[in-house]
Amino acid sequence: MINKKSLSMLLICGLGLSISSAKADISEQEFAASIDKYLKTDSGMEKLGSAMERYFQKKQQDALKKQEEQQKAELEQQFKNPVKLDLSGSPVKGPANAKVTIVEFSDFQCPYCRRGYETMEQVAKMYPNDVKVVFKHFPLPFHNEAEPASKAAWAAQQQGKFWEYHEELFKNQDKLGAEYYVELAKSMKLDVDKFKKDMASEAAAKQIKADMELGQKNGIQGTPGFFVNGVAVKGAYPAEHFKGIIDRWLKGAPAAKS
Repeated sequence: MINKKSLSMLLICGLGLSISSAKADISEQEFAASIDKYLKTDSGMEKLGSAMERYFQKKQQDALKKQEEQQKAELEQQFKNPVKLDLSGSPVKGPANAKVTIVEFSDFQCPYCRRGYETMEQVAKMYPNDVKVVFKHFPLPFHNEAEPASKAAWAAQQQGKFWEYHEELFKNQDKLGAEYYVELAKSMKLDVDKFKKDMASEAAAKQIKADMELGQKNGIQGTPGFFVNGVAVKGAYPAEHFKGIIDRWLKGAPAAKS
């Protein structure tokens, strides 16, 4: 908390004055009284406001700079010690020999995850030969349709249609529901009886649980969350953010082992 004396000093700085400009024989009490009197004037309040605004702007800038430095240091540590993830059982899209693997933890009902899906589409087009994407389910508990949608996508995966199904789920988040999942399966000419059995199976629930536990173990708490060759990206960042990390891997950083 800024006390009266600190406010006085801020005001003096804002006016471009120095304590030495005051009379040598003025007492501290007289000086404080003069400041208090000045602060009650419109001019004084205006000058004080400007000084305080500059003070807090600098504090904010210093805090942001410190945060950026910390994030940069953390990023460098991740490049040196990338996270290694088990990709078994998960759908993969892109060249098998891609130099960069992006593991995506996502929720089909999350609006930010839709942005993440769109960003991954952009990234795939930017790096058609160098990037592959692995999808991991991370349905958030407060999204009622997130887990059923994940189970439906898993069921579609069993018939080789995960990515097509996943795309439609993200594009039609307002339609998510039991009837839509079956309608979508029919439109893709899936074996609907098998689809329903797979969706309700213990195997579907087991895979989704395993994906969530893997994400939580590696610091994923919300969605979307990504690992670019083991470097974490938490949130719906734009394609340019991913580009910076991908380019570093392509320029010589050791590839993460899957």
